[in-house]
Amino acid sequence: MLPLLGCSASAVEPAAAPSATQSTTSSNSRQGLTRATVDALVKTARADDRAGFYRLISDRDPSFPDRARLLYDNLSTLPLTRLQIRMEPTEFALTDARRKVVLGPSAWAQRGVVIWRLPGDGTEVEHVIWLTFLEAAGELKLAGTSDEQSGKSKVQQPSWWLGPIAARERSGVTLLAGSGQSLDRWTKLAAAALANVRQELPAGLGIPWNGEVVIEVPATQRDFESVLGKPAGDYSSIAAVTHHAGASGAAIRIVANPKAAQLSSKALQTVLEHEMVHVATRSPDSPAPIWAEEGLAEWVSLRAHQGQRSEGTDEVLIRVRSDGAPSSFPTDRQFQAGARNLHLAYAEAWLACRFIADRYSEAQLARFYAQLKDGRSVDEATRSTFGLSGTALTTQWREYLDQLARY
Repeated sequence: MLPLLGCSASAVEPAAAPSATQSTTSSNSRQGLTRATVDALVKTARADDRAGFYRLISDRDPSFPDRARLLYDNLSTLPLTRLQIRMEPTEFALTDARRKVVLGPSAWAQRGVVIWRLPGDGTEVEHVIWLTFLEAAGELKLAGTSDEQSGKSKVQQPSWWLGPIAARERSGVTLLAGSGQSLDRWTKLAAAALANVRQELPAGLGIPWNGEVVIEVPATQRDFESVLGKPAGDYSSIAAVTHHAGASGAAIRIVANPKAAQLSSKALQTVLEHEMVHVATRSPDSPAPIWAEEGLAEWVSLRAHQGQRSEGTDEVLIRVRSDGAPSSFPTDRQFQAGARNLHLAYAEAWLACRFIADRYSEAQLARFYAQLKDGRSVDEATRSTFGLSGTALTTQWREYLDQLARY
């Protein structure tokens, strides 16, 4: 059973520099020819000009035309509001096998940045890609996308770069789904989730959210990790992640674990609601403690589902009865992907925000979070919002847990 846990990820790894290899800076004329070829690829894809796109593709590698068809099919159907590829001037030599056996001596690889944007994105998303070109008879053609020069760290990749993708827009949701994922189901649940979050999100958070979201649902676990730019296995038990998309990290998107499709529709919708709160509050940018981010997301997402509690709540209360209430709010370390008893940290965070809303008010919970989001410490935010110390608030929360545990 996949835990009903979502999270936000704040770190954006910079693109690693290519390892030392034979490289040259292309001449101005070749740079111009490369730029014209790349611009033509983008233009023909967006204009649904399949024949024009294919004229720019080399078939010297017999496996590449299928890859080119995949890219064309994705780029020609996505609801992109912007698509641009900017190439760096350095040319990298291919491996001997690729040059001598497959593409010939006139082929080389270049690193580029693809800049793209979907409805619902707050800004453009940038990803590093590698393109292989060859020149023959004065023509430049795209000959591959797999000659990446090795780097030290794994970087994020666009979902449409990894495999077939389908897209749909509905009621403020832009959803991209990989092969094997039900576009109808994901879109229906996402639209319902967004409506609930818009209704249940408390006023006073001080957030400039436009009320829209972008969700990517990769086809496989490997693709999920590639979109996130994370090592294999790090997020295998996480249902979804809200993260900075791309190398620049300005846009915030939700990436769903394909295994989350195994959840019931009610549970999956709750996961999406949780992640949408992270988008609304820009959690990956927030200096607030993670317990406040995750607790607010749980609190908002569960308000629309009467009687539903954060997973792990029963176990938390059992522990309170046997060992006493936790001595403090959960630490950031307790929310790390793969952490032991992660579900308990989420439950404690939810109970903390529920306590504040019950004991004080929803408006004061929103004001408290807004203070934390603005960089104030828990003690400063507590004194400003409630007129008491952070220690006193923790004591009240522990008493609240003791009371809940008795019933």
